[in-house]
Amino acid sequence: MRSYIFLISFFLLTLQLKSQSTINLCKGDIHNFSVPFTNGSVYNWQIQNPLIANISSGNGTEHITLDLNNSGVVQLLVEEIDLNGCVGYDSILIHVHDLPEANISVLGSSSFCEGDSVQIKLENDFTYNIWNNGLSTPFIYADTSGFFFTTVIDSNGCSNTSNSIYINVEPKPLADYFIVGDYCVNTPIQFINTSAVNSGANSTLIWYFDNKIRSGDTVIQFYNTAGTYSTELLIISDLGCSDTVNKTFTIFNNPVASFTFHPTEISILNPNVNFINTSVDLISSFWDFGDSTISLLDNPTHEFDNPGAYDVLLTVSDINQCVDSVVHKVMVYYDYILYIPNTFTPNNDGENDLFGPKGLRMNKYMNYQFIIYNRWGEEVFFTEDVSDNWSGEGSQDGVYNWVVIITDELGRVRKEVGEIMLIR
Repeated sequence: MRSYIFLISFFLLTLQLKSQSTINLCKGDIHNFSVPFTNGSVYNWQIQNPLIANISSGNGTEHITLDLNNSGVVQLLVEEIDLNGCVGYDSILIHVHDLPEANISVLGSSSFCEGDSVQIKLENDFTYNIWNNGLSTPFIYADTSGFFFTTVIDSNGCSNTSNSIYINVEPKPLADYFIVGDYCVNTPIQFINTSAVNSGANSTLIWYFDNKIRSGDTVIQFYNTAGTYSTELLIISDLGCSDTVNKTFTIFNNPVASFTFHPTEISILNPNVNFINTSVDLISSFWDFGDSTISLLDNPTHEFDNPGAYDVLLTVSDINQCVDSVVHKVMVYYDYILYIPNTFTPNNDGENDLFGPKGLRMNKYMNYQFIIYNRWGEEVFFTEDVSDNWSGEGSQDGVYNWVVIITDELGRVRKEVGEIMLIR
């Protein structure tokens, strides 16, 4: 509400009055009016229409305060009576104007995503206006959250404030992800979402892999050929705000693992094998010989302790950390060696006093039976212990038959028979 002081010229009755002047004021304002002060004078003020304006204070003095309550034209009169009883008059016409009606509107939605903006415009033309953000244009573009309004001034100098509009700017999500895995052909690669969203907001994730579209926080992708690829992640919040991120990466070919070995005929009597690494584009090698032993040498030599079929695995890696592997089966054959003499002399001279089979790796036999019969087919000795031999005790000199039945360490059943001459 504004307050002004207006000075009214005063003329004595004996003087010719000038034509009455008019001033333009605004409804709702408070104005001060005054005339030149003369010592001893009394001042009587009158308002023609008290519905339009009323004197709120100062009547009887040279200075009054006038409240402007409604629009219209009203006359303000002042009478001065000096010490000599002389009387003078003056008046002024006051045109009280309605306040301007300022309306603003949004050209679009008042709620949108960060990075966008919306136009707010003043619907009528005025002499001057200023927005609460400091601009003095007929329209503005709002790109932040908050209340927006403008104050206008019309041609009468009256001012008013427009309606207020709240603009809600929703924060955008920030799309991002990282990649886990080796950038190699036919190797699984994980794409893991690390996007930032407003607290409590839900979001939709869409992944673009060349011609494929995937969804989810984490996706796994395979690439069958080497080359340069790009992946885009689109994140959309539940309020419709979105962001994208695109990353480019290179997929490399794998090295080619291969090896040979010699000799190819391997047995427990000849257990050492030379492995020759013939792989392409390798920088490191890892061997698993299938017998709980490994090697990191490029071309190792390995000794197999037991017969059997071994899956020898070679894994190689290259400068890009891509890997390849190959498996070859290596057969280590069992050397079946069993020596049984044809004569023994149990005479306690410390030489050739016991009779029994001698062989290679007999302690590895799965089953063992050693039986001796006399010439009448009677069993004179039996054992299942490879370390137990026949002493000939209680037996006469002569020819005896023996039988050896074994199950070797590979599970093969073998039977040997023969004769032994006992000589004391």
